[in-house]
Amino acid sequence: MNMHDRPQAQPGLDWASRNQQWLAAQFAALRLRLARQLRDTSANAEPPPPECGDDFEPALDALTKLFGLSAFERDVVLLAAGVELDSALRRLVGVAMAQAPEAIASTQPTFNFAMQMLTEPHWDALSPLRPLRRWHLIACEGREAPPRRPIQIDERVLHYLTGVAAMDARLIGLVRCEPVGSIEPDAPQANTIAHALGTGAAALATLGHARGEIEPQRDLARAALACLGANGLWLHARDLPHDPRELAEIARLLDREAALSDAIIALELDRPIEAADGEAHAMTLIAHLMGPAIVLNAPEPARLSRLRQRRMLRLQVADAPAAARQVAALRGLTREQAAALRPALRQFDVPAADLRLVVTEALAETQGDPARLGPAVWRLCRAAVHGGLDALAQRIDSRVGFDDLVAPPVVTAQLRVIANELQHRPRVHGDWGFAAHNGRGLGTAALFAGESGTGKTYAAEAIASAAGLDLYRIDLASVVSKYIGETEKNLSRLFEAAETSGAILLFDEADALFGKRSEVRDSHDRFANIEIAYLLQRIETYRGLVILTTNMKSALDRAFLRRIRYVVQFPYPDAAARETLWRMQFPADAPLGEVDFAGLARLQLTGGNIRAIALNAAFLAAAGGGERIEQDAINAAVRAEFAKLERPWPGVGP
Repeated sequence: MNMHDRPQAQPGLDWASRNQQWLAAQFAALRLRLARQLRDTSANAEPPPPECGDDFEPALDALTKLFGLSAFERDVVLLAAGVELDSALRRLVGVAMAQAPEAIASTQPTFNFAMQMLTEPHWDALSPLRPLRRWHLIACEGREAPPRRPIQIDERVLHYLTGVAAMDARLIGLVRCEPVGSIEPDAPQANTIAHALGTGAAALATLGHARGEIEPQRDLARAALACLGANGLWLHARDLPHDPRELAEIARLLDREAALSDAIIALELDRPIEAADGEAHAMTLIAHLMGPAIVLNAPEPARLSRLRQRRMLRLQVADAPAAARQVAALRGLTREQAAALRPALRQFDVPAADLRLVVTEALAETQGDPARLGPAVWRLCRAAVHGGLDALAQRIDSRVGFDDLVAPPVVTAQLRVIANELQHRPRVHGDWGFAAHNGRGLGTAALFAGESGTGKTYAAEAIASAAGLDLYRIDLASVVSKYIGETEKNLSRLFEAAETSGAILLFDEADALFGKRSEVRDSHDRFANIEIAYLLQRIETYRGLVILTTNMKSALDRAFLRRIRYVVQFPYPDAAARETLWRMQFPADAPLGEVDFAGLARLQLTGGNIRAIALNAAFLAAAGGGERIEQDAINAAVRAEFAKLERPWPGVGP
């Protein structure tokens, strides 16, 4: 129980008032004892201090239990506090110190004085290993021998004895104290942690999260502290000192503060990928701590080997259910505002803390207008989930719409069907129950087949633009590894990072990874086939769209093709399509001369080739000092492109 929440002893008299009265009576009794030993007749007889009932425990008695003080050590603390708070006791101590053999003119008692004046004295009370000095309950500084040094009570301990809420000044800026929160009605993991921490001083709960999200871990730690009825002392590994001696001292102060504040220490590390320095300092601190503690973003078990003396509980924290996060995010909104937010909340798996910020920012930006609120939340949610995937793949800024595509109507219709599925997935899978009915096969996979430059990547951009989702190109060179099992690990990281956003994943030239499976001749062949099977399984369970492009559809495994929902064949553009492509490549601001588009359309080129020629022609015209992009510059760019393709120049143009 926290000392500031003690039950009231009398009607109208709270614990703090009664503790103050009790402490004053203790000082009066101590004055009388000292006066009798000094034969000081000026001290009036005082009544004995009141007895404590079952409904009241004074702070000094609580301190005695917390740190295991002997009767003599308890009186030393009382004496040191008394000379600070009781002027009559301070004067009496000054008189006694002047009469002592060492004749020190001081009102601050020494340990020798305490040994002579207090009952049941023992010399080992001065040892650095005993509670008085180990827990810094008193300060005993100076150049003299320890028994002759002045005894002074620690400021934090004095505040505790008087019932004043405080924190050790040496921890301010390093530690944040959070009062105990309310207990969640259904928190089995929190109860597990609370039980583990309540079993003894050496208990340690280590928490982790698959994506390193800190807020779910904080929520679980707070719920566990609430189950214990304990406050939280929160600190971060990055703020710890580097010197081992300073770390040991901080650990001692933290243990003392946790005891005085009825608190549990909660130490946060950075995400494991960023925790190199902070982790080492954190492990040193935890090794010195004696009380129970919680570690967030804890390292892997193998890196906790130096903490073997701890009884350790390791938990992987799950995100709060998406439905619960949505309910929390929609709380306090009107029905129209909630309806505007739901599409974005169902599409993006935003952590609870970030989601609250997103909704707050969107409401401020749109002034709560439901018509503008939906697009704003969608945009902010989309930006909030970028982080993890940006480190693993290349994000493509999609600026192409379906109207910009030059493709046969049947191809455009197929692409629109795919985009429509992305837009209506929450309704079909969630509202209509298809996801709950069958969790497998919910992913959408599409294969775009066709020669290079026929518009496969442009089509992926058009789908991303229509669905309002991010498009990421996967670099196969960074995924495929010659080392057994590494490709599977890389794919796992990729899909886990993508899950939060449901982004569109584009595997370019997929035949390099998804080609026909080989006969098993050695362990490498066996693991290669396992990795392909693993990828197919992840594609089927991924809640977004996976697009695979290939120049050679025939090179793909038939078993793989059977598991693809959509196969779109991109044909070589005909003459009419090529003329449209030629005309589209030159912006409205480009100074275009007389160009024979019909003649250029007879060239057997793809859209990718045409885009490259148009850009090269513009640079040739600019370098030649011309005011316009003439046919000659385009012809020169065409010759260069045919040379690159190792094809003869057909001589089109004037």
